[in-house]
Amino acid sequence: MLEILTGIITLNNLLMMNFGVAAGIIIGAMPGLSAVLAITILLPFTFGMSSLPAIYLLLGAYCGAIYGGSITAILINTPGTPNAIATALDGYPLTRKGRAGDALKCALVGSTFGGIISCLALMFFAPIIASAALKFGPAEYFSLCLFGLCVVVGVSGVSVIKGVVMIGLGLLISTVGIDAIEGVARFTFGRSELLPGLTSAAVMLGVFAISEILVKSHSQDETFAIDTPVKSTAIKLKEIFVHWKTMIRASLFGVTIGAVPGTGGAIAAFLSYNVAQNSSKNPEEFGKGSIEGVLAAETANNAVTGATLIPLLTLGVPGDVCMAVMLGALTMQGITPGPRLFTDDMFWVYCLMGGLMLINFFLFVQGKFFIRGFTKITKVPSNILVPAIMIFCVLGGFAARNYFFDVFIVLLFGFIGYWIKRFGYPIAPLAIGMVLGQLAETNLRRAMVISKGDISTFFTKPISLVFLIVSALALLWPLIKKSIRFMRDRGENNSSDL
Repeated sequence: MLEILTGIITLNNLLMMNFGVAAGIIIGAMPGLSAVLAITILLPFTFGMSSLPAIYLLLGAYCGAIYGGSITAILINTPGTPNAIATALDGYPLTRKGRAGDALKCALVGSTFGGIISCLALMFFAPIIASAALKFGPAEYFSLCLFGLCVVVGVSGVSVIKGVVMIGLGLLISTVGIDAIEGVARFTFGRSELLPGLTSAAVMLGVFAISEILVKSHSQDETFAIDTPVKSTAIKLKEIFVHWKTMIRASLFGVTIGAVPGTGGAIAAFLSYNVAQNSSKNPEEFGKGSIEGVLAAETANNAVTGATLIPLLTLGVPGDVCMAVMLGALTMQGITPGPRLFTDDMFWVYCLMGGLMLINFFLFVQGKFFIRGFTKITKVPSNILVPAIMIFCVLGGFAARNYFFDVFIVLLFGFIGYWIKRFGYPIAPLAIGMVLGQLAETNLRRAMVISKGDISTFFTKPISLVFLIVSALALLWPLIKKSIRFMRDRGENNSSDL
């Protein structure tokens, strides 16, 4: 143990951890700039480094960027990453109430807590969780995606029909471009720029940020202005840890889903948010500025970070795009992930795990130090903030693929998002529908090919069947709650008549 601590705690390692976290927070907080971009930008700096400080730098950027996405989601209702969409549901309403500092502190505490739990899972349960994740085939992946789509309908705060309509629109958007299975162009309208498809960054920047500006401008309200004085942080840690059950449950969701290759924090965040709302003593506060809602989303979101390393280190299978870049970095350092890594280079593995734990600690320290500065954004005059948001959105849309055409996509979906909000439809199902659409379609078609067109394959596999049943319950839960409430009220009325 002492040898491992000595290997971790060196000046070079600590500097790389902190630099990575700081760079990740800054990049993640910029709309449209994701954790993948943060890792990619820092990757060239690792050339010539030793393996541990190089990986610490990239892991710090990864964890920092995942948390950083919540900053703009909370302050200006613009999720920096798809993972932070659920955080915006309650984070931005808290900002509108003048509690931006409280929302940011809850997001930070939840992120740190989830990250630490995922580190512990990586240390003690990596082989077990990895072997369980291997049981996911195309049918299980499709059912998991369907589950994520049904969950987001339950938390959208509107009618099931409107939620399903918006999910359908998101799924339709995800089909634009070259078909991944047959290589056929779909919905490109003869435009070669649409052949690669639409990036989630460009679409989200439009429907979240640009549409918000248009809505506020139409209502002649001060765009993004906060009516009440903004406090830096008034909430105390003991008030946050009152919701410890929610945080533990969210961490378990994040670890479990993060260990499944190809999924991600968006599903974990919405699943955790939905369960927290259904089990909360004050479910009516969700969507209007609930501390518990922010904690549920952000804890699950960051619990994914350590869990995505589980299939990478144990099986050599990258869990998401970030881990694919990380796999390249490991290979460049002469490290081959897989089962033999845990026997041939156990010292290095435990140094990595211990370093990841320290990275989450530094994330908390840096985030707490900068919260006061983050809240100042809400005091920036609208005539300065709105053009700045527009510039960042345009740059973020362009930076995703270096496509100038994506700038038009950002503006187009800003206009579409404006009318969606005007008619009272939710944005979150559209965004999640697009994020999960390609994964769901690809695995649906693979499952049908493997089963030779037999749809029963989704019902004969136990894991798939469980997800389908829970999906149906998640979709019908609002109707079930209304029925239960109606029967209870009816029973009370009958008893009072007697």
